[in-house]
Amino acid sequence: MRRAFGTVGPMLAVATSVAVAAPEGKPVSTTAILRSCAGKALPEYRKGACLDDAAKALRARLDAAVERKLAGIAAVATRPPSPGSLAGREDSENWRKAFLAAQAAWEEYFRRHCDSLYDFDYHGGSAAGQLASSCKIRLLAARIDEMREGTAVSDPEGRR
Repeated sequence: MRRAFGTVGPMLAVATSVAVAAPEGKPVSTTAILRSCAGKALPEYRKGACLDDAAKALRARLDAAVERKLAGIAAVATRPPSPGSLAGREDSENWRKAFLAAQAAWEEYFRRHCDSLYDFDYHGGSAAGQLASSCKIRLLAARIDEMREGTAVSDPEGRR
């Protein structure tokens, strides 16, 4: 039994990292992530840890996407103003403020929604942690995909 337990950890880490590490230009597969953490041979606490690790990895990806978006917005300030396009310091600053406000609103929704599932919908029951982590995974993956799609629109050369 001890030997089998020792082999599950590395397999779990590999499965989670493979599922979360989708190529930068490809949509994040929530299904693959959730499936990688749902093996029948895994004890419940391992499933919960896997989901938590996946949510943390997606959080890091989202943070990186936000930084890339802010860098792209800052680059607008260096473009000479021209009619009909985003350019110049004023456009850059207005876009930055709007993006940061939208991101803050999304972060608030993310926190409140997944916390309410844990606290109220599932009443802190035995599966509440896994369900809250699944909520985080779904919302983080969707936001990463939104950021990826928005980058393609805001960057005429399609760089990410």
